[in-house]
Amino acid sequence: MNYSLNQELVRNEEGFFSSIKELASEVRKRDDFVVIFHHDADGSASGAIAIKALEREGKKVSWLCLKQLYKENIPQIKELGENYLFVDFGSGQLDYLVEDFGEDFFVLDHHQPVLIDGVMPKAKWQVNPLLFGINGGTEISGSGVTFFFALALNENNFDLSVLGIVGALGDMQDSNSECSLIGLNRKILNIGVEHKLIDVKKDLRLYGRVSRPLVSFLTFSTSPTLPGLTASEDNVKAFLTQLGIPLKDPFTEKWLTYNDLPFEKQRELTSALLVLLLENNTPEWKIKELIGEVYTFRKENSSSPLYDGKEFATMLNACSRNKHSKVALSVCMGDRNEGYSKAIALMDAHRENLRRGIEFVKQKGVEEKKSFYFFDAGNAIDESIVGVIAGMLYGSVIQENKPIIALAHNTDGSIKASGRGTSDLVRRGLNIGGALKEISQVVEGVEGGGHKIAAGMKIPLEELDNVLSLLEEKFIEQLGL
Repeated sequence: MNYSLNQELVRNEEGFFSSIKELASEVRKRDDFVVIFHHDADGSASGAIAIKALEREGKKVSWLCLKQLYKENIPQIKELGENYLFVDFGSGQLDYLVEDFGEDFFVLDHHQPVLIDGVMPKAKWQVNPLLFGINGGTEISGSGVTFFFALALNENNFDLSVLGIVGALGDMQDSNSECSLIGLNRKILNIGVEHKLIDVKKDLRLYGRVSRPLVSFLTFSTSPTLPGLTASEDNVKAFLTQLGIPLKDPFTEKWLTYNDLPFEKQRELTSALLVLLLENNTPEWKIKELIGEVYTFRKENSSSPLYDGKEFATMLNACSRNKHSKVALSVCMGDRNEGYSKAIALMDAHRENLRRGIEFVKQKGVEEKKSFYFFDAGNAIDESIVGVIAGMLYGSVIQENKPIIALAHNTDGSIKASGRGTSDLVRRGLNIGGALKEISQVVEGVEGGGHKIAAGMKIPLEELDNVLSLLEEKFIEQLGL
């Protein structure tokens, strides 16, 4: 199949599901699998779904979690088994996967495929929604594609719908005008609701509804930024006090979360925040981010971060980005004891690392080019979280008028570049993943790609200036600057 990054294909859900079934049928014939997955929330959820589904079929399974899938990883992968299932990546690396594995590999992905001279390498066993006219950035994530594969293997795998939703939320696929999951994600959600695994309701969407004390809940809000409250703990305390909302439980002295508040107080807080945004002339599209669907998991403890879909995803990211992908996988696989305790500690450490990173950037400052912002963190911020920090700068350190590129130095001397944008920029034509993928095709030693709104790239140090110049051109072209 020929495929272009800018190609508009006719939507073909029937073809998508047919290809899933064919791939699952071939998997049933084989054994001794290696599941290779990305280290973020969507990747961890995808990996767990694939491992569980294969093990339930009696297959021998080993696994490998990677920050990025590079050609240099191939020898390590080959040592682990005979058949190879790549989930949440693979489409962007088809050129060397086909070269090294022939037909002995499977890909379940939603990222933009690699193109060689404008043509996608031919892989026999690849399922990617983009190839069927289905948006892989907004309608289904890697974990969603993997969930439908698991369902094709065995219809009793409906319980894995929870992880399918966690991955979608980790990839921010509810960040649309409706502030809800759409497309094939909706089908997964409906399966979870039907089997009484997932609850859905309209509510305040700020991150930390379950796990953050009320003061932190508002102080660290970035989607949207709350005028006068975001980054000002004293103002938040005064705001809540004025509303008559207690910060602690009077009997236990426990810090209260939004989820702890009575329904009436939740409504009062939501109304007050809406008024605050309106009084500060906040654009309508940003106000809409405040209210939307929230997703909770009925089998989880209601006071646990795992109860809320976004917080579950954040916990997975905290584990993997702090080099504990095994812990993230164990939580996805159902560990609510030792693995869960480690994950809680890692999430606390992750928050502290993000706070320090943001402070570093504020002190160092952000540079500005015509079509993007950027900063070079050197070795001060770990490359695994520098992109997360970049996205958190919108609304406080940088404006939302262009993308941001964050640079960090890898231990091998190369540069990790992480790009972040906003949904509004994507609507205007931004495609960071497409830009990085195109540059990787023309600059030797560069590997990169991802989504329109967020993507990453590995750059040889000597090519950094060249790549930044090319990015300048690509973003000017995309945004019509």
